Amino acid sequence: MKKNPKRSRAGERGQALVEFALILPVILLVMVGMLEFARAWNLHQVMTDAAREGARRAAIQDVGLGHEQTQDSVYAAMWGYVAQSGYDPDHADMGIDMKGPGGTGTGTWKNTGDFVTVNLSLPYRFAILPSRPITMRTSFTMRVE
Repeated sequence: MKKNPKRSRAGERGQALVEFALILPVILLVMVGMLEFARAWNLHQVMTDAAREGARRAAIQDVGLGHEQTQDSVYAAMWGYVAQSGYDPDHADMGIDMKGPGGTGTGTWKNTGDFVTVNLSLPYRFAILPSRPITMRTSFTMRVE
């Protein structure tokens, strides 16, 4: 008895279609997960760079500038970095903490040996899920020279 070659190929095509239909949701889930992870990583990198720039500005500001002016300069640098990268800085929570030598106590603005820590947090909303946003946070500390 001879096998019918047309019949076996049609069965194989149907089998491949069923396998593809079963694996397609998994492939799509992995691809969307990679894209979401890339977006979150990008936001975190932008936030880290902005916090680093803010801490650098706070650590090297001229001594003659006042406390408020220096803070505004730090916030403006961070704000610009976040906005330039395409994120909305209106939702950003920025803060500056001063610590005395050794990282303890309350430091004063612009004393050599003090530490300045810049904190930045932004909400991150998943593009495909209608869920509440998660808050991403970063901070950077520099010693005032």
